[in-house]
Amino acid sequence: MDQALERRLGPVVRALLWTAVGGYLSFVLGGQMTGTSAAPLWLRLAPVVPLTLLALLGLVHRAPRHYGALGLAALAWLELGIFLNGYARPEGLSWILPAYTLLPIAASPIWLKRRHFVAAAVICTLLGPLPLLWLEPPGPWQMFQYADYMVIAVVVAAVLNGYQVRLIRQHLELEERLRLRADVDELTGVATRARFLEQARSLLIKAIDSGTSLAVLYMDADHFKQLNDNHGHAAGDAALASMGHILREHLRGHDLIGRIGGEEFAVLLPGLDAEAARATAERLRRAVTLQRSAGQALSISIGVAAHGEETALEPLLARADQALAAAKRGGRNRVEVAG
Repeated sequence: MDQALERRLGPVVRALLWTAVGGYLSFVLGGQMTGTSAAPLWLRLAPVVPLTLLALLGLVHRAPRHYGALGLAALAWLELGIFLNGYARPEGLSWILPAYTLLPIAASPIWLKRRHFVAAAVICTLLGPLPLLWLEPPGPWQMFQYADYMVIAVVVAAVLNGYQVRLIRQHLELEERLRLRADVDELTGVATRARFLEQARSLLIKAIDSGTSLAVLYMDADHFKQLNDNHGHAAGDAALASMGHILREHLRGHDLIGRIGGEEFAVLLPGLDAEAARATAERLRRAVTLQRSAGQALSISIGVAAHGEETALEPLLARADQALAAAKRGGRNRVEVAG
């Protein structure tokens, strides 16, 4: 979740890094036009170089783990720049106080880790202003202003930061729930039809490229309509949920299981030939026959098709479906292998 948060925040971090470059240039030029500083102009402009490099690094290194370090480095250079521009000005602390108090609020959106927020607060409230406060001790009223405004700025930054992180987390959780609803069948816990077909096509291409075996099982719950009609849809849902559980429990972790529609399921078995797939199908069939729903015994018919010359998924599924139809014609509760 944290990495997803940081990835989502990437554009904001990059935008703020470039904003820092432009904002600092504006600050220096504004100070140059309105007064003087003990530091020469070239020295006051010097932080533009590292700030620009940090902004460029934000474009090149987009790994989420770098965002906190980039933000803290930019914040430190901004604090140094504010000091250079405010040192020995006639207005004293009052001229740069707005800049000092603006930074915690402006930077608040980019801190997703608590340690980064704490480090930023320390830089903004102590490390940045400390040299100026030491070299040019302010009067009591100016010191009160600084302390009061800085506390307000940090509190506002904490509120904004906490609200944003919570909002992004809620948004990501909602996206994850929607993704699961699109990818996972809620009743059976297996892949939806669309997700199954998408992944099955990828697995088939891998099998063709690597020359490995691959087989498909196509199965259908026997007498499902009768179960629904006699005992209600709740019994039918319970039967489907039980089938989904059995498939997940008895198949390998890398086997692909999907609910194709209604009471029909499909399974893709990477690395298995026809005989191994048939043995797997028999094991599943026996496991299902041990289950009951609304007092009625459950059973399934399964069609098996091993990958041959097919270069697309649909012909392979069609062969497995034909084998399933043969199993039903043969009396149901059986496994048939496509020729």
